[in-house]
Amino acid sequence: MQFPPVPPEVKSIAHFLKVAEEHEERNIVVAYWARIFACQRAMQLVPGKKPESVSKLLIALMDWMETTKKANMGNDGITSETTAHALIEEYALQLFTYGDTQDRALNFNKNTIKAFYTAGILMDILEQFGPLSEDIQSKKKYAKWKAAYIHNCLKVGDIPIPGGPDEHLDNVVHRADLDNEDNINMGQDGSSGTDTPPKDVGVPFLPPEPSITTPQPSVAPSIPQLPIVPTVNPYAAAPTTSSGEHAMLPPDKIKKAQKFCKFAESALDYEDYKSAIENLNKALHLIKTGEEL
Repeated sequence: MQFPPVPPEVKSIAHFLKVAEEHEERNIVVAYWARIFACQRAMQLVPGKKPESVSKLLIALMDWMETTKKANMGNDGITSETTAHALIEEYALQLFTYGDTQDRALNFNKNTIKAFYTAGILMDILEQFGPLSEDIQSKKKYAKWKAAYIHNCLKVGDIPIPGGPDEHLDNVVHRADLDNEDNINMGQDGSSGTDTPPKDVGVPFLPPEPSITTPQPSVAPSIPQLPIVPTVNPYAAAPTTSSGEHAMLPPDKIKKAQKFCKFAESALDYEDYKSAIENLNKALHLIKTGEEL
């Protein structure tokens, strides 16, 4: 579907609409909630009576969202905010991990920039589900700073330094704020906007769907822009099953089990018993076996 152009009054929502467009054919959950967030942000930017150009865009987006929701009533990622939150957060963290792994391996290319950039935008989108956790807030700032930092280094011919900045992150992020499109321009082709990309940039790959999945039709990837995101954490130790009724879980698995419990608690707040049961079962299975469902 073709949408009206983004008016200058709501220029900053273009980031979210671009992510929605990139994922529409292969991850409808991301596309749906990215556009909802873009609508919410536009209404905050232009309260009250809106210019005709803004109204046209909002009406087109709302029509698309209504049609999409009706067509995906069996998809929990569309109908349940709790499930949507879990899916998008997991996907954002996969992208962040991929970008961080590539950064520390000195692979400074447009795929690394794109992974950090998209992870930061997705973490913005998570704000519609409630306040971000301290961990996600920190990763969002870092991802936005890192995308702009690597982009700017490549643009002027400098070699980026892997890892975090030496100074306080908040000060650095303020100077590399991605809400300003002049700092980094992710083109329609997924490029970073640098004049001369590194020699090791190959054909970019698609990331897999998030590891927490909901039933939805399988759609062939059609937008080769984002890199493959590893679904297995290379730093995680494999769990060893004990002689009792539970596994010996490493710290990252314990955090995952706690996250499932948190999702279940949130689902109960909305009387979403199905999601609560699913997440509790996931937590129980992980604790017993050391493996995710």
